[in-house]
Amino acid sequence: MDIGALKPAISDRLMKRIAWRLAPLMIVMYIANQLDRANIGYAALTMNAELHMTAAQYGFAASLFFLGYILFEVPSNLCMHRFGARRWMARILLSWGLLSSLTSFVPDSRWLYIARFCLGAFEAGLFPGMVYYLTLWMPARNRVWMMSLFVTAIPLTGVLGAPVSTWLMAHANVFGVTGWRAMILLEGVPALVLGVVAWFWMADSPSRARWLSATEKAEIAAALAVEQAQAAAVTSPASAWRALGNPKVWALGTVYFGTNAGIIGLLYFLPQVVKTFEHTFGVTYSLTDIGLITAVPFGVAVIATLIWGRLVSRHNVGAWHVAGPLLVCAAALSVALLLKSPYQSIVALSIGASACFCSITTFWQLPSRILTDRAAAAGIALITSIGVSSGFLLPYFIGWVKDATGTFVLAFIGIAATMVLASIVVFLLETRWRAVSPPRLASE
Repeated sequence: MDIGALKPAISDRLMKRIAWRLAPLMIVMYIANQLDRANIGYAALTMNAELHMTAAQYGFAASLFFLGYILFEVPSNLCMHRFGARRWMARILLSWGLLSSLTSFVPDSRWLYIARFCLGAFEAGLFPGMVYYLTLWMPARNRVWMMSLFVTAIPLTGVLGAPVSTWLMAHANVFGVTGWRAMILLEGVPALVLGVVAWFWMADSPSRARWLSATEKAEIAAALAVEQAQAAAVTSPASAWRALGNPKVWALGTVYFGTNAGIIGLLYFLPQVVKTFEHTFGVTYSLTDIGLITAVPFGVAVIATLIWGRLVSRHNVGAWHVAGPLLVCAAALSVALLLKSPYQSIVALSIGASACFCSITTFWQLPSRILTDRAAAAGIALITSIGVSSGFLLPYFIGWVKDATGTFVLAFIGIAATMVLASIVVFLLETRWRAVSPPRLASE
């Protein structure tokens, strides 16, 4: 995929202006998103016992979120294409924030299952919607840096969410609601606030942005026109329905499945992995200790992702920019729980987390090579649905392996295997893209 002439880009001055306008809100929105979907991982430290759930049952509850997410992903992105980002993002934020807070009142595991499925349905469309939204504002070379900023929201959630969530579980009291229930109740509030902010702050597209001049809008339109011409030259799907049946779109979904597998393992199970250090290494941790330790790999990943995004933004994205980090993450996760001390394990997990998030930054520059307009909205949503299906399949698998073996070792090796498969697929895709590489355009 690192082929042909250097791809189109907008000027650094305009890029900075757009980034300062879009990135802060997008990052905060995605932090709230990740926090409300992953705080069940911290709640599990005490929730499982209160609701009489096994690790496998907890994994099933975590999985149901992704079932709702998958089923409503494509319709949600098509609705955003029709109604505009401002309205649809506000709707997503308000509905999921309300349901997330209400989840704190579930009386048993059955109601937790229902709440998690509905939460996934309400959240569906945020991430692919934001990916599609960026394609309206800048070409792929510029999006590498923007995606690196956006993706840092995931490890930032670990950095901030781990200590905050465990602290709230230990100390918060909301009208008599305490523990994991108080934590989930309070952490739904930011999404409600951001829904109102998105309504007033977001513009549906550059053409509707009052803060851009006519010259700046023309510069964006020209750069995107070149990129769309290149996508058409490699047989871009002409409609949403054709995008849903395109083999390259499904292949990209397979790559994202492997990438997302690492995120699922880390976000949903890292607190419990740290908890197992007590038995494995003979140490003792409080809830707050577990939160602080869990934050370390995510903190390292934030720094690594930003550095990676800056470096890669100077080049066209190639297969190694995606597969290389995936293979590093696979190696790190395979050995992390076999090492001789908790310090060594945390170092390996930090390397794995960093590599995983770096691969996401570059991966999301690939769909624009074959997808434009409405086809992009549908195709990106399908890629995301295939990818997050790992979130439906893996949590139960990981919980089952933990119940059966008493450790997370084999589960993490399984995650590593999916990443190796994703690496192979992305190399095969590059071979295919080279075979149908478009000629160099005069505007380049």
